[in-house]
Amino acid sequence: MKPEYRDCFLPFLRPGERLVIACDYFANAALPTVPAELRAPTTSATPMTPATPMTPATPATPPALSALEERVRGVLGSALGAVARPLGAVSNSRLVNNPFARAAGRVGDRVERTVDALDQVADRAVEKAIWGTVMDGGWASTAGRFLVDLTNAGGTPRRQAMTDSRLILLVDRNTGWRDTTPRWDFGVAVSRADIARVNPHPKAVGGRGRFDVGFTDGSWIALGSAVRTHMEAFVSAWNRGA
Repeated sequence: MKPEYRDCFLPFLRPGERLVIACDYFANAALPTVPAELRAPTTSATPMTPATPMTPATPATPPALSALEERVRGVLGSALGAVARPLGAVSNSRLVNNPFARAAGRVGDRVERTVDALDQVADRAVEKAIWGTVMDGGWASTAGRFLVDLTNAGGTPRRQAMTDSRLILLVDRNTGWRDTTPRWDFGVAVSRADIARVNPHPKAVGGRGRFDVGFTDGSWIALGSAVRTHMEAFVSAWNRGA
């Protein structure tokens, strides 16, 4: 077990809990989107108490311009004015203010949003064609609650582990691009007593490894690793009762 996978879980273990195996987590894009009504509400900023109105400060008198500065500003002002006049004429034209033009702009925005949505649907369709079905059970099932809790945890799921009592996923809350040091936080966990099976999936392609976790209520969900050997070690640890 690599330290980069093992060490991030140590702060999240219960007293006496033993870490069996840990590895990377590969998010399956074909997993269903959690309905909006099941998502945790985002916390809004606390309204600020209105401050006591302040008397506007008297603007300071700008320093006098030198003769050279006045000449430069005069030349620049003439040039900018010549450019601004045609731009103003265009912005005030009937073409720009025409309701049909404005309607076309709104339609364009909707088309762009629709294209983005279709791209997401296409990605899911490709993933489903590769992986097949990736979850079974309603949102009230163990698999459904697992995905809901993981989604509501926020962050990006990046690590998974099996302990002697739980299956745990951690999320990375670091969104910065300068400092990419992970900020690990708890994502979701399920008791091993609620897990009925952990099987490799026959459609594991390339170097990636998908495995399916089946629960005692009959529901199941697809998890995975970006490295197939990691998946095989994870499944093996479960099946040998480690």
